[in-house]
Amino acid sequence: MAEHLVSMSNREKMELTGVKNVLTFDEEEIMLETNMGFLSIQGEDLHITRLSLDDGQVAVEGSVNLVGYKPQGADIKAKGKNILNRLFK
Repeated sequence: MAEHLVSMSNREKMELTGVKNVLTFDEEEIMLETNMGFLSIQGEDLHITRLSLDDGQVAVEGSVNLVGYKPQGADIKAKGKNILNRLFK
């Protein structure tokens, strides 16, 4: 299992490793699947500034208000469009 690391600077920049997938994202919430469970990042003006799922790395910028995990197997209801639908629209 790849290492999962979350690093945050001044509640404005986050770097994450061990990310398997980006489930949903918008300016208020980013939902990630990590090797330690589902991770929700909530805030304002959130943007994914780096995405490398092959390496399991994601970087986020914006005003972070809440970071929380849900265990593996939790029922996650996608509130928005998934990343592929948003990228190819």
